[in-house]
Amino acid sequence: MFSDHSSEPSGFSSTATTDKEAASSTAQTENIRHNSKESQSITHQSIQTQTAEIPNAVTDIDYNKLAAFLRKVTPGILEALDDISESDVLDGYDPIATRELPLQIQLLNKFSTLEESDSKKKISALSWSTNGGTLAIAYSVPYHEKWCDHLSQIKFFELKKDDDLPQTVNKHLETNACITCISYHPTKSSIFAAGFFNGDVALWNLADNDLVVPLLVCVHGDVVTSLLWRERTINEPHLLVTSSADGYIFIHKLTANFTTATLHNRYKIVKERNPTENTRPRSAGGRKERAAEAGLSITCLDFSLKNSIFVVGTLCGGLYKCSLDSSIPVQGDDTLIDPVMDEYERYEGSVTALRCSQTSNLFVSSGTNMELRVYDVDQSSIVRVIAVEHTVIGLKWFPWGKDVISAYGANSSVNFYDIRNGTAVTNLKMLSTCGNIAALDFNKKRDTAALADTHGNLEVWKIPKQAVS
Repeated sequence: MFSDHSSEPSGFSSTATTDKEAASSTAQTENIRHNSKESQSITHQSIQTQTAEIPNAVTDIDYNKLAAFLRKVTPGILEALDDISESDVLDGYDPIATRELPLQIQLLNKFSTLEESDSKKKISALSWSTNGGTLAIAYSVPYHEKWCDHLSQIKFFELKKDDDLPQTVNKHLETNACITCISYHPTKSSIFAAGFFNGDVALWNLADNDLVVPLLVCVHGDVVTSLLWRERTINEPHLLVTSSADGYIFIHKLTANFTTATLHNRYKIVKERNPTENTRPRSAGGRKERAAEAGLSITCLDFSLKNSIFVVGTLCGGLYKCSLDSSIPVQGDDTLIDPVMDEYERYEGSVTALRCSQTSNLFVSSGTNMELRVYDVDQSSIVRVIAVEHTVIGLKWFPWGKDVISAYGANSSVNFYDIRNGTAVTNLKMLSTCGNIAALDFNKKRDTAALADTHGNLEVWKIPKQAVS
């Protein structure tokens, strides 16, 4: 069925090829065509108007009616000008915007205000006028060995627009005693008051050139130590407040265009509040009532931000919180009121000066122990103590820096302190070329300060507002 058979191999050639077929094709669109069309329309319009010139009609002026009108409105205008004399709306205004203002304190002027015949006197008080154009300077002898019977005077110097203070006296007032303190009325720039070493308090109306004799406001039993104006209420006039080394505080009302003075209230810091005199009998002689005796010797006084609250410093180191609204009579005299509400931590030594802040509830005091103390009016304890190198006899608030106080006294420099932290303001300092500084006052209207030494020399300094940021 099957048999072995062998045949020759047969083959065939491959039909596969390595050639590749390639084809090329292209596509193209038509060129884009751009068309540009321009159009513009021009319109001209011309309109002219002309009015005929009408000649001004000439009217007759009734000068009598004009004079009557001016007489009617002048008093009101003058009163309005007086009311805005204290305004600070334009303070610091400079119409030249490119003017470069100095930022450093500069000494503008220095000269002696004393004649050779008055070489033994010193400047005891300074005060710039309400509008800042006049500087009043008062004089006293350096020491009193007995009751004062010296002749003295008050000189007035006019400040020029370029802050130059000529040495020529513009006006002067003769007095029969040494002056201890002076003050301009806060709104009436012509009203000027002074306190004397013999206890007198007098007032002048500087607008009346014929007035030689001043108005005697009151007489204290000892040296007048404080004199300041205080507005009691919005509707009532300013009150003149004076204190004395006899321990009494007088409140005066001035009426009839400052020609009449009325004693409004009397206050007394009674001696029983001095802890060193608790054992003293009612009267040294056993007959004299306590109310008729002198109280604690008052060295300084100032009003707080609260209208009726004031602080008193005494020679024995006491600091007392007082009130004008107190109604507690001193035993033996129903017309004499004890104003003391509370006592602050006492000084070891005497209180030499104090100033109440008008922006916060704080006040600053200085003492013979070479300490500046910061108190809260409503707290008896000390808030802060600032140690100084010399005895401070005067304090002034720096008018262009919040909570900055200036201190001067037994050296030739005025130092400034920030009472919020108790540090010295290093970029503020006035170093006098004279002796110990006896008086200082700032001119808020003209950015200047005047300081005087114990030899009658006067210096005027420029203090830009930008000196304290």
